[in-house]
Amino acid sequence: MKSDLSFQQLVRNYSHFMHRYHVVIFTIFVLGGLSVATYLLYQATTSAQASSDQSASTNFDKTTIDRISQLHSADDTPTPLNLPSGRTNPFQE
Repeated sequence: MKSDLSFQQLVRNYSHFMHRYHVVIFTIFVLGGLSVATYLLYQATTSAQASSDQSASTNFDKTTIDRISQLHSADDTPTPLNLPSGRTNPFQE
């Protein structure tokens, strides 16, 4: 049994292996990279949603409830809109 390996034989075997399987290796590398990128983006979006789901507690006091009850409902008839006569500037305050 010969256990002596030369550098040229190792390079030749490596070259033959890469020549034969370079497409498979490239495909695995690209798909693995896309999978990792997709997983990292998924983790980033789920962590952002988890932190934004926290709602602030709000309290309505009596004055706020009174102001809300004074608002018009959808059944009320709207008051007619009075536009000024002549030409108007929409950008004027």
